[in-house]
Amino acid sequence: MAPPSRPGTPRKRDRVKKWLKNHFTRSATPSPTLSPTNSQSNFAKSRTDDGITRQTASKPREGDASTEIELPESNPDSEVQLPQKNPSTEIEHREGDLSTREDLPSAARILYEGVKATLRTIEKVSDVFPPLKSTAAALAVICDTIDRYRENPKEFEKLLQRVELVANAMKSCPPRLSLSLETRFERLAGDLNGIKVKVEAKLAKDRWRLERVMLSEQDKQDISDITEQVTRIVQEAMFEVTLKNGSWTLQIIGEIDWMKGQLITIEDKIDANTGTMEHIRNSIELQRLLEKLGDVKGAEFSNRAQGAGCIPGSRLALLDLLLGWARDPTSSHLFWLSGLAGTGKTAVSKTLCSYLSDLGLLGASFFCTLKAADRRDVSLIIPTLARILAETHPGFCRALQAVLEKGGRSCKNPTEMDLSAQYAKLILEPAKEAFTKGECVVFCVDALDECSSHDTIKEFISAILSQAPTSPIKFFLTSRPEHAVRQSFESSTGHGSLRLHEIEKDIVRADVSCATTIERPPEIEAIADFCGNLFIVASTAFKYITAPKGSCLDRFRDFVHRSSDLKLNGVEVLYRDILSEAFQDVEEKEAKLIHACLSLLLTAQRPLSVHDYSKLLDEDVWMIRGAFQGLHSVVQIPDEGCDDALISIFHASFPDYVTARRVRVEHWGIDLPIAHSATARACFTILRSMLYLGISGAKTSYKTNDEQALSRLPTELAYACTAWGEHVLQAGLDDHWQSELQAFIGGELVLYWLEALSVLKNVRYAYNILWRLSKELDHGKLRTWLSDIGDFAHNFQTPISDSAPHLYLSALPFYDSLKKPQQFSLPMFMSVPEVHHRPFGGREILLITIDNPSSFTIDSPSSVVFSPDGKYLAVGVHKAVEIYNAQTGQLSLNPLTGHTKYVQSVAFSPDGRYIVSGSYDQTIRIWDAQTGQPTLAPLAGHMDWVQSVAFSPDGRYIVSGSDDRTIRIWNAQTGQTVLAPLTGHTGIVTSVAFSPDGGYIVSGSRDKTIRIWDAQTGQPALAPLTGHTSWVQSVAFSPDGMYIVSGSYDQTIRIWDAQTGQPTLAPLAGHMDWVQSVAFSPDGRYIVSGSDDKAIRIWDAQTGQPALAPLTGHDCIISVAYSPDGMSIVSASVDYTIRIWDAQTGRPALAPLAGHTDWVRSVAFSPDGRYIVSSSDDCTIRIWDVQTGQPALNPLTGHTENIQSVAFSPDRRYIVSGSDDCTIRIWDVQTGQPALNPLTGHTNNVQSVAFSPDRRYIASGSDDHTIRIWDTQTGQPALAPLAGHTDNINSVAFSPDGRYIVSGSHDRTIRIWDAQTGQPTLAPLTGHTDWVRSVAFSPNGRYIVSGSDDRTIRIWDTQTGQPALAPLAGHTDNVNSVAFSPDGRYIVSGSHDRTIRIWDAQTGQPTLAPLTGHMNYVHSVAFSPDGSRSQPTSSDFKTDSVFLHHSTPGAVTLHEDGWLRNTAGDLVLWIPLSCRLGLYLPAQEHIMGKVPTSKIELTNAVYHGENWMKCRDPPPEDPTQRQLWPIQDIPTIP
Repeated sequence: MAPPSRPGTPRKRDRVKKWLKNHFTRSATPSPTLSPTNSQSNFAKSRTDDGITRQTASKPREGDASTEIELPESNPDSEVQLPQKNPSTEIEHREGDLSTREDLPSAARILYEGVKATLRTIEKVSDVFPPLKSTAAALAVICDTIDRYRENPKEFEKLLQRVELVANAMKSCPPRLSLSLETRFERLAGDLNGIKVKVEAKLAKDRWRLERVMLSEQDKQDISDITEQVTRIVQEAMFEVTLKNGSWTLQIIGEIDWMKGQLITIEDKIDANTGTMEHIRNSIELQRLLEKLGDVKGAEFSNRAQGAGCIPGSRLALLDLLLGWARDPTSSHLFWLSGLAGTGKTAVSKTLCSYLSDLGLLGASFFCTLKAADRRDVSLIIPTLARILAETHPGFCRALQAVLEKGGRSCKNPTEMDLSAQYAKLILEPAKEAFTKGECVVFCVDALDECSSHDTIKEFISAILSQAPTSPIKFFLTSRPEHAVRQSFESSTGHGSLRLHEIEKDIVRADVSCATTIERPPEIEAIADFCGNLFIVASTAFKYITAPKGSCLDRFRDFVHRSSDLKLNGVEVLYRDILSEAFQDVEEKEAKLIHACLSLLLTAQRPLSVHDYSKLLDEDVWMIRGAFQGLHSVVQIPDEGCDDALISIFHASFPDYVTARRVRVEHWGIDLPIAHSATARACFTILRSMLYLGISGAKTSYKTNDEQALSRLPTELAYACTAWGEHVLQAGLDDHWQSELQAFIGGELVLYWLEALSVLKNVRYAYNILWRLSKELDHGKLRTWLSDIGDFAHNFQTPISDSAPHLYLSALPFYDSLKKPQQFSLPMFMSVPEVHHRPFGGREILLITIDNPSSFTIDSPSSVVFSPDGKYLAVGVHKAVEIYNAQTGQLSLNPLTGHTKYVQSVAFSPDGRYIVSGSYDQTIRIWDAQTGQPTLAPLAGHMDWVQSVAFSPDGRYIVSGSDDRTIRIWNAQTGQTVLAPLTGHTGIVTSVAFSPDGGYIVSGSRDKTIRIWDAQTGQPALAPLTGHTSWVQSVAFSPDGMYIVSGSYDQTIRIWDAQTGQPTLAPLAGHMDWVQSVAFSPDGRYIVSGSDDKAIRIWDAQTGQPALAPLTGHDCIISVAYSPDGMSIVSASVDYTIRIWDAQTGRPALAPLAGHTDWVRSVAFSPDGRYIVSSSDDCTIRIWDVQTGQPALNPLTGHTENIQSVAFSPDRRYIVSGSDDCTIRIWDVQTGQPALNPLTGHTNNVQSVAFSPDRRYIASGSDDHTIRIWDTQTGQPALAPLAGHTDNINSVAFSPDGRYIVSGSHDRTIRIWDAQTGQPTLAPLTGHTDWVRSVAFSPNGRYIVSGSDDRTIRIWDTQTGQPALAPLAGHTDNVNSVAFSPDGRYIVSGSHDRTIRIWDAQTGQPTLAPLTGHMNYVHSVAFSPDGSRSQPTSSDFKTDSVFLHHSTPGAVTLHEDGWLRNTAGDLVLWIPLSCRLGLYLPAQEHIMGKVPTSKIELTNAVYHGENWMKCRDPPPEDPTQRQLWPIQDIPTIP
């Protein structure tokens, strides 16, 4: 028996254990059994002669929460006792009633209690103006958070003073506020809600108790920052600075006049240099700038969680090398340190950052890790680096702010920018302004390989390599030598690099066993021998040897005596021993649980908490902790009681080991597909057990999610909702999972899942994962169903995300109405609105109108293509690329801007991730299709306009054709050309395309030829293909590469054999004008062509015969393309529209809707009110039956230009029309034929025509500045032209007795003429300050009404020419048309602001809310002859039905975001974009024209508001039990 050890002399095992603890904890991740403070070594920094900061042991700071174990130099073996605490006592001491706390002065405590009460009151009663409610709610949460954490009580009291005044102002707020005050409150609410989201997590009751005791320095800083930020925001929004008695003071803004006399100023002496509101404003702008750059926490090298740096005295040569690179202005701007897992890269990075920081050379650092979602996201690295540098370097901060402001919308969301743009805008450009050539700034990014996407890692490296800085900027990167990283550096010669794992073993061994001032036990040499090149081995060995389970000394002896063949395997042997011990002597059930925990650990999409493991594996928390007990050496387990903290893996080499194929035979071997399948089953178990209707906790359907408190979903449910799809994908879609998916989407559970995603603000996950799953299936109904439900989530993302109840109340009814018969049918609930939708008819499926074409600053679309998955359209418009949802027509992203001239061509990459565009600015740009950001600098080289661009089939290359007569091939990753320009064409190259195998390129030119080129050599593969007699405008390969199709200005299409260059068929003839675009169908059976003859034609590619009748509706067609499934065709036209057509040749089309195909310029009622006549820019006149809304005759055709004006004769027998073709025509209403030859004489556009009351004469006004009067019997002029106006005449009208004519003109005047003599009766009526668009007499002839571009309506006395009333103001844009009611009591006006207004002619006041519904300018308005229209008389629906449009005008308003809101601002319904143009809104009786219409029936939609969760139930039979909608004057069911 060994003798007992002497007192004061530690045993050998304790000496070894102590030495290990004091050394290897410094270069490894902290042990989970130690507090964060204990696991961090305290080293003071001392500077040596060479300027490098070295680390030396130092004493812990006084007041630290825990004390570092310090061994006295004189006796390394002496024991040191850790100080003991009683955590429970401390927790108990700090809990209790917040209102009795002592950290705030009593006056401040009373103040805070008053403020809380006021805010609660405001929150309850401020429903009229939601921003007040939102502001109060946010302030309450924020103040409560700050109060709970009790940091900086003086700053909190300062904030409370301001909040008290604002709260009192809001509490006594009048019902109506000025626009500027509304704007102030809305912005204040928005800013505060952003902060509220960040702090709400800190209020979680089950976390607060422990967190408050262990409040970290970062938490304290966060609370301090929040306090200061809220103070600044409140000051900017609600206070103004004044100088009073030599002190700066804050006073509530003067606009809050209802508080005058009730408030005193806050005497807050502010330093004169920094206390102005300008400084406050600047501070807030700076804060907003930093918020744009993300909020990644803990990524800096100084974070203790990164572990310690290198052991003092180790890695000296390497660190000197790296410091030399950093300080050398001539060295490369990027250095890559690579190394296998465990070689100590992070320790080197941390130490290097520490040295650089001491030398003032460190810009910022970002330590990537798999453990945190935001720290494995590559797109957050550069914004975070920029933010860190901006916070510490004012000059860089100012420069960065200037760059982002200058960048406009393209820089609005820096974290979503393309990585190349991030690097340029967030680092290079501001650094160029902020730093001089003599300075040096180094950025460090560690563990880049731990980021989640290999593709984005490559983009990140490419961005830095491809853009050499002009300022002294350098990047230091570390990673494992993964393929994605190595590949990025393969073609680069402009970087430095070092492979850490190739450093000589002797050097590494010396570093591991480096001497210190402390004596080292000789057995430690064994660990140094064993570690080889891997520092992680030393760290893991320490954790293994010192683990609490079993004998520490026995494990150490076993370790140092292991055989040499085991030592060759390094860390894998350690992992094997650790896992063997974990599974040793455990029962089968326990072993299964350990394996289940390992499976979940390795498959989890993000780190999970102990609680989450418990729920997902359906085991008690103590069982989970027990399962991980033997894995503490490799897995970080939270301390007891911290079940919400995350379980994580210490090192990335551990998953590599346990998932390796060679260890699958062991108990711990993990087969990833099987493990993912198990995790997926766990997720579905959670979904089935926890999801239900109303899971969101939304209290009402009238408010958005942000305007009401929603349920906080359990973390295990949140994980299951947002991760199950990846697990299924990784498991593989075998029969089992196909059956599971079919069951999941076949019932209501999928809807409840979407409702939960609404709460999680992650509806995007639904369509992304469902689309990915569908693509994994080759065919079958499940593939279609998954895609359809993904489309549903995508198309209705807005209502589902904005307000969870509207998943059921808005999204489902519209989906059911709009879906095609073959699409998946989602469950329909019984008590929701019913949508009666009338589609386009014909083959037209969708119409997209490019905004604002009349401004003449936007060119028509030039090019349109489908994305490879068919979900999106890319369109070249003016200087931008626009991305649209191909099913709804809604813009999916902000326009992609950057080109400085017209974008002529666009194309998607084969994987859909990128878009390429070619422009008249002679450049090509590549864009990220998800974010809309550029991926590279513009590709420059062409010397003239770029006409055409296309990707190669593998996405690696881009081909472009230009007016410089060359073709160029570019590397899509680097932007560099790969061959010399391809020359040979003698004219402009109009079109280029790759062959399906990528081996060839075809080009078409204005030299009338087609050429085929070898894509590898750039040499011609055949002689030029000749045959066209005019320019070749478009070329394309067939999908099998056997044929080429070409379209030409010779009005023909030709098909060529790609092998021989010979025509395969005679020219396809049928178009009557230039052929602008051609394309093959995906199966190669058909060809589509678009032409300036306004027709789209589909041809049989085998026979050359038409396969369908021409598709018409456009003006000249610029571009056509097939959808990837071949079922649809998209077209773009000079008429500023994009249209999608049904291309299925075997299916008959519905009868097309009758109606105009261009702007409607003029409308008029027939005298008996039975008919309406309309004229259009489509050069037709149509007559409509008022009772049915259907056409009464075929279109009247004859005019050759836009028809600006139409009118009925008083006897209803004739119609007169005036046109831009300078003619006037008279038509017979019965036959639709002209009654006379065209009336000619005007020398410019005819803008207005009118019949005299006796039908004998017609008056016309023209852009030739004259008015003409015509005899209706002969068509001859009755008088000489009436001259006097000095500009275009827009409107003419006869007086009711026919004696006078009134005219309005561009010259801003109104003139009254004698109809018999043609002479003026009064001086010009002046007052309008812009063009007069419309004039009309009152029925008694005493007054004239006029509408003008000055946005006003004026009423004039016809006897005196003086205004009868002050101008009628209300429209916000040009007033285009005005008319009196038949009784003269009212005036109606239509405007560019898309509204119609009705005014009291006696008072000039509005009589109704504006009539809304038009989606574009209102050009013409008219009263019916009886002065009003009754409720709908159509027999299409039951007489006891209730429809939305039965309500009174203004009862609801359709907003640009698609939300239909009532007068109180409540959400009523969300309307899809495709239904908005033809939506029946209040007081609308008919919508006539070629537009799909939607009527919303509310008869059974009786559960909404607070009762929305009953919408699945049938409506009550008793009408009195049915809930009324919050819509003014909506009728009840009789």
